[in-house]
This record gives sequence, structure tokens and C-alpha cells, in this order.
Amino acid sequence: MTRKNTAATIVTIVVAVLAIAATLFLLYKMSQEQTQENDYVYVPSEEINNEMNDNAVILIKNNCEVFRVFLQYGLAYEPEPYNNLPEDKLYTVKSDKYSTMADLEKLVNSTFVEKEAERILTNVNGNGAVFAEETNYDGEKGIGLAMAMVDKDGRFKGIAYEYSWTSPRVILKPQSNSECLIEIELQREGETSGDNAKLTATMTKANGKWLLEKLVY
Repeated sequence: MTRKNTAATIVTIVVAVLAIAATLFLLYKMSQEQTQENDYVYVPSEEINNEMNDNAVILIKNNCEVFRVFLQYGLAYEPEPYNNLPEDKLYTVKSDKYSTMADLEKLVNSTFVEKEAERILTNVNGNGAVFAEETNYDGEKGIGLAMAMVDKDGRFKGIAYEYSWTSPRVILKPQSNSECLIEIELQREGETSGDNAKLTATMTKANGKWLLEKLVY
């Protein structure tokens, strides 16, 4: 098979994390640069290449956000009076960014294919849903954090994670007009070189929309 040259897109995503009180806010600053590589067979048009590049930036940013919210840090919540356990087994989430389950569902569903989105929303860690819809005494709907996800000290039971999403190195490897591999390299926290994590995600396009096939971290 004849090899052809193409432009591989390298995207640097700078994620600045701003913590205010007990809530989590993520500010993203993104810069991009392109480099030439010649190890691909499929050559996307300039239009498709730009489309892949733009969507990869958004999807990787969202992937990081989903990982932080559902697996690493959770969302700030309101403790029960006298530190009792909630009768409905849900702590009331207090977030300036996400007010209802529809907000979280929109984030997940706009980032991942249907099967993966359902897994994240219902059983991302193998112990059932992390968040569920909750209705208060006034009939207003909000977000509830599963009681099982809070330890005895009131902390979210996040997974141990040693790598930083502050400035990952991202390389796009287009496979066709509707599929693109994304190679992501993350540095270990507190280090500028050495033991990095190397992840691979797949971005696919269906019904005019680009989505990730799996949550990567």
C-alpha cells in the first residue's frame, strides 16, 4: 500500500483548575499547533482535518471534566443536619455549574457514544450511579450524590490518580472521514519529564456529530 503524507494535528490543552470554597470549577485555556508527520495512509481534507481538530479539543476537555466529576473529585454537597445519613441515600449537591441531572446528562451525552454515556451515568465505577435526580420539599429537582460515594469523613470516594491534565500532549491520527484516534500523553503530578501516562481514545462521527467511544484517564 502506498503511503501518503498528511498533516497530523498536535493539540496542547491547558487546563487551569480554580478551586473556590468547597466547589469545583474548571477553567480551560487551549492553544494549538500543527506539525507535519508522514506515517499515515489516510489523508483528510483540510476541512475534515480542521473539523477533527476542533472537536477533539472540546471532547478531550469534556472527557477531563467527566473524569473529575464522576471519578476523581465529585461535586460539593450539603451535609445532613447533625451529620445524619440522608434518608433517601442521596446528599444534595450544591454546584454553581450543574443544577440538575439534565446538566450532567448533557455533558456526558454530548461527549460519549450512547452506550458509554449510559455506563458513565449509571455505573461508571461498578457501584451504581454516582449521581441521581433529587426532588426537594418544594418540588424542585436537583442533583443527589449517592451516599455510598461519601466516606466516613465526608469526602468523595475518588480514585487515586497521579497524572496531570494541565497540559497534555495530544496527537490526532485520522483513520477515515468518520474516525480518528487520539493519543494523549499526561505528565505525572509534580514532574516535568519522565514517567508519563500514554492514553488512546477513539473519536467517531455519526449523524453529523463527533463523540468519544470511551472515557479515558
